[in-house]
Amino acid sequence: MSHYFKLFWKENCIVIGLLFITGLCQTFVSVWMASALDYLVDQDLRGFLMVVLRILALFIVYLIFTHFQIVKISQAKQKMATAIRTDITTRIEKTSYNHFHDRQVGTYVSWLSNDIATIEVTAFDNLYQMLTGLIGSLTSIVALFFFHWSLGLWTLVIGGATILLPKIFQKQMGEASLFATKQSEHFLSHVSEYLAGFDTLFSYSLLNRITEKTKEASLALADAKNKQAFVVANVSILAILGNIVGQLSIGALTGYLSWVGIVSIGAFAATTNLAITIFNTIGSVSNQLSHIRAVRPIFEKFETIQEGDGNGHTTLTSQERGIRLKQLSYAYGEKEVLNGLTYDFALGGKYAIVGSSGSGKSTLLNILIGKLTDYSGSVTFSNQELNQLSGKALRDSILYIDQAPYLFSGTIRDNITLDEYFPEEALTQVIQEASLEDIIDKLPNGLDTSVGEAGRLLSGGQRQRIALARGLIRGKDIILVDEGTSSLDETSALKIEENLVNNPDLTVIMITHHLRDSIKEKLDGVLALS
Repeated sequence: MSHYFKLFWKENCIVIGLLFITGLCQTFVSVWMASALDYLVDQDLRGFLMVVLRILALFIVYLIFTHFQIVKISQAKQKMATAIRTDITTRIEKTSYNHFHDRQVGTYVSWLSNDIATIEVTAFDNLYQMLTGLIGSLTSIVALFFFHWSLGLWTLVIGGATILLPKIFQKQMGEASLFATKQSEHFLSHVSEYLAGFDTLFSYSLLNRITEKTKEASLALADAKNKQAFVVANVSILAILGNIVGQLSIGALTGYLSWVGIVSIGAFAATTNLAITIFNTIGSVSNQLSHIRAVRPIFEKFETIQEGDGNGHTTLTSQERGIRLKQLSYAYGEKEVLNGLTYDFALGGKYAIVGSSGSGKSTLLNILIGKLTDYSGSVTFSNQELNQLSGKALRDSILYIDQAPYLFSGTIRDNITLDEYFPEEALTQVIQEASLEDIIDKLPNGLDTSVGEAGRLLSGGQRQRIALARGLIRGKDIILVDEGTSSLDETSALKIEENLVNNPDLTVIMITHHLRDSIKEKLDGVLALS
């Protein structure tokens, strides 16, 4: 966490400066209160009123700087929170396909929302509160030495003991915090999964499962948070005990010094206020430090995202040769889906992959696009082993079109361009190649029509056409199509497939369960898997 405070050191220096000013204001108020009481004892009304006016002016200054302090703390917190989120997503950018899917999407969402919120409240807020207290305590201790050296020295002794005692529970605090965050992740991913499956549960009249599973996950989360609260309570009790002993002892010592005539009677009011500031801070510091340290496992968890895209770092030197499979095998655990497959895909060729469900068709395409790199045997692209090529270099040359494409909330245009710039001419061309004209012409806003959440306002066939246009506009030479026209009507599917196989610049490898005769006769090969 210290990394982010150093990263935004200017913002945090401004905050510390404001905290110092407000801390000085509070300390001077306490010291001047002693003078006000002494003037009352001496029945000096004029002197008393002058001190009251000074205190009033100081309070106005305090309020002005407190306003700036609150605003600047919020700005610094949000800059640091944004930096943490950016670091997490940057690591996600660099991870491999398999490593990303080691966790559910809901887990990553929980990291970026719940965990960052926890860091803001548990770490950042506690740190700024601790700094506020420490600065106020520092100026208060200096003021106590001003009254008498024994008051300052005794405060340091009792304060040190109060800080050390709660460290007994430091390890338990960290473990309880980590367990609570894991249960929070589990809750979010579990609930997200069942809410995402609303349509399926609705079809089977099982919507009550949403309530049942939410309650089950909520009880587990509540148990984790209750255990965390138990540890926090132990830390708090020790802190409160030290607070009570410190305030009472300073009051008693000041009373004695006043009785023997070393300090004035008014000093009792001042030192009591100063002791409250100091020991409230010290009583809170241990608890605050425990909370701050408790987020360390959260940061360590973020670092478990393995960087590296799962491929080698070799760049693609050329595309002079096609894709060659030699004794290629792949297994999911004990289940082998590809066994000793040998085949060549020439550049510019058009190929179909056919076979029954479970024969390894989609697995083969996932290997060719670099999603699966733990295969045995050999797969070469332009005589370079696929798992030695960098994933980015591979995907810059090969386009993969999924049979169930994902659309983002936004417009059709947004989903084709994916926030990249393409000229209108290019958009018009791919709309024709993907047979989207008839759809777009019927929509009131054309390309700028919203597709709804995950494309729910469109049919499966319309989503497939948008995904095809998304791929074609990027001008890649090799296209892998996994049942990319399965949701289309016969006429549209045939038109799109003909556009692909008639393009001499494209290498096309497509999975299909329905290989049309008119398309088959134009292919350079059909790979049948069983």
